[in-house]
Amino acid sequence: MRFNDLMSTRVVVLKPGMTAEEAAKLFCDTRINGAPVVDDEGKLVGLVTKSQLVGVLADRSLLDRPVGAVMVRDVFCLKADMTVSQLQQRKEIYQYSCFPVVDGQRRPVGIINRIDLVKYLSEQSLFLAEEFQAVLDSVLGGVIAVNAENVVTLFNPAAEEITGLKAETVLGRHVEEVIPNSGLQRVLNLGVSELNRRQNLGNCEVVTNRSPILKGKKIMGAVAFFQDVTDVQKTAAELENVKKLKSTLESAIESIFEGIVVVDRDGTVTMMNQSYGEFIGVDAREMIGKHVVDVIPNTRMHIVAQTGKPEIAEVQRINENNVVVTRIPIIKEGEVVGAVGKVLFKDIKDFKVLARKLNDLQSELEYYKEELSKVRGGRYRIETIIGTSDKMEWLKTIAAKAAKGTSTVLVLGESGTGKEVFANAVHNAGPRQHAPFIKVNCAAVPENLLESELFGYEEGAFTGARKGGKPGKFELASGGTIFLDEIGDMSMAMQAKLLRVLQEREIERVGGTKTIKIDVRVIAATNRDLETMIEKGQFRQDLFYRLNVMTLSIPPLRERKEDIPLLCAALLRKINNQYPYGAEDVSPEAMQILLEYNWPGNVRELENILERAVNLMDDDVNIQPRHLPPLLKKLNKAGSSESDAAMSDLAGVMVSAERQAILRALEAAGGNRTKAAKLLGIHRSGFYQKLQKYQIS
Repeated sequence: MRFNDLMSTRVVVLKPGMTAEEAAKLFCDTRINGAPVVDDEGKLVGLVTKSQLVGVLADRSLLDRPVGAVMVRDVFCLKADMTVSQLQQRKEIYQYSCFPVVDGQRRPVGIINRIDLVKYLSEQSLFLAEEFQAVLDSVLGGVIAVNAENVVTLFNPAAEEITGLKAETVLGRHVEEVIPNSGLQRVLNLGVSELNRRQNLGNCEVVTNRSPILKGKKIMGAVAFFQDVTDVQKTAAELENVKKLKSTLESAIESIFEGIVVVDRDGTVTMMNQSYGEFIGVDAREMIGKHVVDVIPNTRMHIVAQTGKPEIAEVQRINENNVVVTRIPIIKEGEVVGAVGKVLFKDIKDFKVLARKLNDLQSELEYYKEELSKVRGGRYRIETIIGTSDKMEWLKTIAAKAAKGTSTVLVLGESGTGKEVFANAVHNAGPRQHAPFIKVNCAAVPENLLESELFGYEEGAFTGARKGGKPGKFELASGGTIFLDEIGDMSMAMQAKLLRVLQEREIERVGGTKTIKIDVRVIAATNRDLETMIEKGQFRQDLFYRLNVMTLSIPPLRERKEDIPLLCAALLRKINNQYPYGAEDVSPEAMQILLEYNWPGNVRELENILERAVNLMDDDVNIQPRHLPPLLKKLNKAGSSESDAAMSDLAGVMVSAERQAILRALEAAGGNRTKAAKLLGIHRSGFYQKLQKYQIS
């Protein structure tokens, strides 16, 4: 501690011309024990203490004497920036009762009384003693100390544990009484240290060091430090393991093809493998102990070791190469103790080649994801659903909002309107798009099999049950979506079981005894009026509320006829992929008939009619009215006539006649297709098209 922290800054000064009586009165008023005497410039010239004034005042004839005549001129003064330890080294301090503290100009800035100094030193001594005791108590080895009379003065807890003796029974007794073979008596007599000696203490064998305690040349006592051999051997074994681990680590680092370098907190190289050394053209072993800046050009290893911030895949210029490196801080118990660097690519060209390969792999992965999505049923997307009518645009907007969450969706609409398309699109637009999309037609599965189909079954649940059991559709859809089509055809008993699954989000296999947690989004669909069924007691109201969180009501085709041209174009593309011949478009006359039809079968019916028309086409490019079914034209009173129906019937007769003519020509030509084409008077390529059309091999 420095004196400017210990001194009192309340300094009362005297002038040499003051009388002793005036000084005594000032001492009495301020209750001080001493005061510095200063000249006219405020510089210290002497010191007057209370004891001096008492001696002067004892002779009343001296009351008028000036302070300058009674003061001590040879003053032991202190500087403010001095420490207490520096003062302790001066033996003459004990003859003074107070010490003026002066600045560089010898002007008093404070004063320290001997009592305050002694009090501070006593407190410091007590603190050091307590600190020393705490250190002794915490060391793993035993410590015994004796005084010059060989009486035990110190016995720490580790000594108690090793010897089995208690400190209260040992302290104050002669050491030979409690530990006859301690060896401390010999050290006291000879004054020579004994190191690494083995001896038996009780049931333990210890290794001990004994040393005399000296003050100058006088022996004041002796101390012994000892440790159980078992602990020493354990420590040695651990040290040996550390050495082996270090050797293994160094061997592993040397075998790595990439360059590795390790630095400590100060940036000094502590490890470098030969691969790195060869790369930068140095001997790696000779670089140990050097600062990394002097070893590696343009390095930032020392910066990472100081900041603790990693630098990943950074470009660094080393010699003639642009190198890709990584620098990682080494953190131990929350503190950065160094850094490790690694050369990822010795030339950035290699990095670019790998980046291109990764991009190719990423593209390939995306392709396989898309194909997997198609296999799982994820073929449709909201933006690709055909329809630009107001009703369809609004419906697609609602579907996009429903897709963002995981709430249950109920899809309503007549048969053939595309309920499954919307369900699939909602799945593909949501967060579960890469998970399974499992479809179940509740009307197509027999009632007695529907439960096992949905929830699975355990081995032996019923006759014919598969060995090992079978997971149900809900388990297969875990993490994804299950589409329950024709939900309105489900029995009341199955409705109750489905309700429990929706509420508890768990299933139980048929014949099983444990529940299985599931994470499935449910999309249900029906073409029936569920609210009417609820009134008739055919559908559970609570299940309806569970299903009817988000509702998509798909309009029938008759309510959005403006979408028919777009639907025809898309459906013809699909149909043309299945046949070697096809139609490019629908003629205006045929389109008019399609627009005037009421479409009770909706989009599914439209697709069937277009496929039929393509099969009936000969060399036409576009679908004509004669290719449409007679029933369609009869029901379409506007724009239809009896002649159109007759022509359509005639077309059917012509198809049958043409097929029979081809068969007879092939028979007459002995199966030779070229001769058969000549017999019919048509080109060979046209003949081959008709063979494919009528599926004649």
